[in-house]
Amino acid sequence: MVAKRLKPRSLEHLSGLCIWNCVPIVVSLEKDSRGLGFSVIDYQDPMHRGESVIVIRSLVPGGIAQADGRIVPGDRLLFVNATDLSNASLEQAVNVLKSTPAGLVRLGIAKPVPVDQVRK
Repeated sequence: MVAKRLKPRSLEHLSGLCIWNCVPIVVSLEKDSRGLGFSVIDYQDPMHRGESVIVIRSLVPGGIAQADGRIVPGDRLLFVNATDLSNASLEQAVNVLKSTPAGLVRLGIAKPVPVDQVRK
């Protein structure tokens, strides 16, 4: 059930180890000339050096993602259309997001698992 465990460095609302649900939800957004309305950051798993995941860093106020409401900072980005980002670098993820043409974009999003729901 768990995808990755990470110690976040700058997302204030996340504390301790981060665990994302490994079953993604698919969010379809209509990309326009302003983009999809979010920024991403990569996090390296301190227990697995060299492995990183792409996480939603922030939403653009009034942007498409914020208006939709299903994506929030701390969500993990798994894929964009048919491109798997599960092992992508930040540079690769940004290039995929920027090169995706305007129109309907399918995003695979993994939600963080609340700490009280993690089995010990």
